[in-house]
Amino acid sequence: MSQKNDFKAFSISDDANVVNQEKYEKSQSLHTGFPPENVSTHVLNKVLRQSSIISSVVANFIAEQSGADVLDNGGIAKLTAQLNRALEQKIATNIPCASLTQKGAVQLTNVIGDSDILVVTQKLAQEIVNLLREYTDNRIKTANEVPVGSPIPWPLPNPPVGYFTCNGSAFDKLQYPKLAEAYPDGKLPDLRGEFIRGWDDKRGVDSGRRILTSQGDAIRNIEGSFAGMIAPNYHLATRGAIYASQVLGIATDGSFKSVNISDTDTPYGFGFLASRVVPVASENRPRNIAFNYIVRAA
Repeated sequence: MSQKNDFKAFSISDDANVVNQEKYEKSQSLHTGFPPENVSTHVLNKVLRQSSIISSVVANFIAEQSGADVLDNGGIAKLTAQLNRALEQKIATNIPCASLTQKGAVQLTNVIGDSDILVVTQKLAQEIVNLLREYTDNRIKTANEVPVGSPIPWPLPNPPVGYFTCNGSAFDKLQYPKLAEAYPDGKLPDLRGEFIRGWDDKRGVDSGRRILTSQGDAIRNIEGSFAGMIAPNYHLATRGAIYASQVLGIATDGSFKSVNISDTDTPYGFGFLASRVVPVASENRPRNIAFNYIVRAA
């Protein structure tokens, strides 16, 4: 069923009494309007045709898109509402929704979801940012929340502002009262070249230690023995960290030694060198990376 449209185009036949476009554009009435008398009907018909055609086209659009009758009853508000609905229908029908791969209209939302079409409002975006900030702030400690006096590995030679290097130096306990709570003697621990060991706290692994006490290097005891026999021309070989020194002389090349014991009255010596088996140095240490230990001063 077609909708009723009261707005009709006027004077649209081929032989209509209208002035041609060239003369119409040159007509004085186009600029000043019609005089009180002697109105040119063919110019008036031109005016009526142009205005009525536009009215008819708009009315047809409203009728087709809204599905309602368009009546000439002076209802301006109703016609305006019908035109708005017709435009909304046209947009909804012919303009696609925008997506990641397609241009089109977008719809805003204030609800978090997984849609690829809806677009969040600025308010919702800010709420999400605020939630993320609150989430991270509750899990990532700021510099002000790092305990004063807690050693921190630092990758640069000099500490940042507000921090001291753990080099055994003294500090003013009155100026840095919180640091004095951690180190009551007013001296920073000297952690240069040192490893930090967890306090035993009655576990029994490092018994008798107090917090902040130093401990020298040490290794487990290494023992060894030989089972020998006395016999002429007894051949004795050494291996590993054990070496033989003939007639108590010390071999300087550290090489593997084989000793022929031909005289039971002649003493022979034996030595131990860990370097024959493992790397050695002037201290006991694990593999490590050097950092500069610093503490927050206040």
